[in-house]
Amino acid sequence: MSAGAIQALPHPVPIKNGTATVGVLLPIHSVPQEYMQQVLADIRAAAAKHSPEEEAAIDRLLSERGAE
Repeated sequence: MSAGAIQALPHPVPIKNGTATVGVLLPIHSVPQEYMQQVLADIRAAAAKHSPEEEAAIDRLLSERGAE
């Protein structure tokens, strides 16, 4: 399958081996910079509303997965 064909996919498509899903074809589309800035602003606004307990739980979860 060509790169152009993958980019033309409307959504992620599972790659199957019999009934088992072994991978995903994920078309990557670029988005306007303004849209990405708005998404990041929304994420920051939501994160600002976390309670200290929620922040601690997030920190523990990330630490368990090796993230800093």
